[in-house]
Amino acid sequence: MQLLTPGSKLQRTWSDFIDALYAPVGQDFNALYWLYRLSSALLDTIIPCRHDSRRMRINGFASRLRPLIPCAGITLTLLTTASYFNTFRDTAVIKKGKSETLHTSIVVWLAFNVLSHYLYCIYKSPGIVISPKSEMAANINASGAKRNDDVIKIGGCCFIQSRVKNNEEKKRCNFYKHCTTNVKIDESTQNAVHHPMPNDTFCHKCEINRPARSRHCRVCKVCVLEYDHHCPWINGCIGYNNYRNFVLLIFYIMLGCWYGACLLVLDFYVMMREYFQLHGFKLMGPQYGTGILDLPPPWTLLKDYRNKGKIDDDVILRAVFPFLLFVSICMFVFLLDHLLSIAKGFTTLEKKTRPDRNDVVNPFDLGIRKNFERVFGKSLINIIIPFPTHKKW
Repeated sequence: MQLLTPGSKLQRTWSDFIDALYAPVGQDFNALYWLYRLSSALLDTIIPCRHDSRRMRINGFASRLRPLIPCAGITLTLLTTASYFNTFRDTAVIKKGKSETLHTSIVVWLAFNVLSHYLYCIYKSPGIVISPKSEMAANINASGAKRNDDVIKIGGCCFIQSRVKNNEEKKRCNFYKHCTTNVKIDESTQNAVHHPMPNDTFCHKCEINRPARSRHCRVCKVCVLEYDHHCPWINGCIGYNNYRNFVLLIFYIMLGCWYGACLLVLDFYVMMREYFQLHGFKLMGPQYGTGILDLPPPWTLLKDYRNKGKIDDDVILRAVFPFLLFVSICMFVFLLDHLLSIAKGFTTLEKKTRPDRNDVVNPFDLGIRKNFERVFGKSLINIIIPFPTHKKW
């Protein structure tokens, strides 16, 4: 879809925005007004039909927006990595006499792991239960999975969907079903409440018997083996076949953000102290009024970039360091939650739906060590380097 077609509403609104942005200094520039006009024009371009209900418009817009969310995550990763090579390699490494080869190698290794596991999560099948109904269906609405006789197209990034082969999914499902049916319940816990149940269940939406621990995803419109959750950041489900990549993705994002924050913390402190000594301290910022970091608004950054050909290093530091610190804390909380779930043999959904009783027994709990080996495997090299590893099926 070409958004800025000549004569379209969005193209006219964009031209008016550029004219207002470079208007003489005496004329006021209302940022909220132009944000509203651009958003309205963009919405009308993507969803041109004006006779649908508001709910249909929102659902249609959301279905078109989902494939762009992973693109935003990949873009943030690339921009953060690029900030090291364009700015911080010189200011935080070379000028301080640190080893450029060592730090650059670490940054490349961390970025490579993040991007690799991100793409694995997006395009690797979570483990789908194939039903006769799904094989006969030509397709399901735009927010769900598109199917034909041999391939299921689901999720994806930037309108490049993940292609999952039916035969491989059937083999994986049969293998997983064989593993779950062999789960033995201790005689001493037969009278206890078992969660999750080790029995097959029936999905009324897919109209198929599915293995234990499988759940139906209302977004992807499929049943997923060992369903953990649906993640909007990968535009797909996290399940039996890609959970390992998802946890490693969180781990390497946290590790990369911690590394970057530790590398920049001293420079950030010195820069903010000098900035407040020069301009004075104000809670909403002494110069731009955008908060304690006093970051320039986007239109100011655009003007400075047009005039100078670059963005000031101090502005990049004020933006990147708090971002790295915030993301690292969030990822640490998420990672800790998943590690605790793995140690107890639960998925995220199973942990949330666990009955609040003292006699609950998890028949799939193999012990802490075997639970971690079941998810990550026994090879440490496959955790350090993102080789394309997978389970038997």
